[in-house]
Amino acid sequence: MPYLNSALFLIFFALSLPLIAQGNQTLINNKAFNSVFSKVKTGNFNGTANGILFIKNTELQEVILDFQGSKALLNIEAEVEEIYDVSTKRYRASTTSGKTSIEYNTYNYGNELIIKLSKDTFQVGLLDGASDAVIDGVKYFYKAEKETEYLILKIEKVLILSNFRTLINGMKRNGDTLESIKPKEKFIQLLPNSVVVFAINRNNN
Repeated sequence: MPYLNSALFLIFFALSLPLIAQGNQTLINNKAFNSVFSKVKTGNFNGTANGILFIKNTELQEVILDFQGSKALLNIEAEVEEIYDVSTKRYRASTTSGKTSIEYNTYNYGNELIIKLSKDTFQVGLLDGASDAVIDGVKYFYKAEKETEYLILKIEKVLILSNFRTLINGMKRNGDTLESIKPKEKFIQLLPNSVVVFAINRNNN
């Protein structure tokens, strides 16, 4: 695609760029996400993802996940009452192998990061309530061209992702209680210098 080379360049450029910092695993930020899609209420947009994630899995083994021109999607879901924001933005992409995926979501001033690894789904951050808490340790930067917007995500510190939210969502279906799911909780670590660049076509599908 025409924006692939630009995305690859931005991966390396991101390592030294003064991005928007976020300070503990969550932090009240109150800074808007400076995206051209900020005021878009609904739509689906195609793109690509490039980058690399360094992860320690549930057995504390380090694995490397790469994105090389992988298909990416931005799904914008309308907020009916528009109390805090007009929509939720969901960025999704799979690794080159297709076995693992990443999802990065924003709403109002908040964000969350979700990684599907093996058969488990791990998450840090939460879009809930006013959604005004960002993930500390993630830097983000938006760069728009005429036909493409780039979202660069860089991990600055170790992030702990848990499958606890998935366990809670399955409580009713599985007949579980909070006490019974706690021993089932698992963790992975997303390590510093991981970086992903979403290159999203600004034209609606």
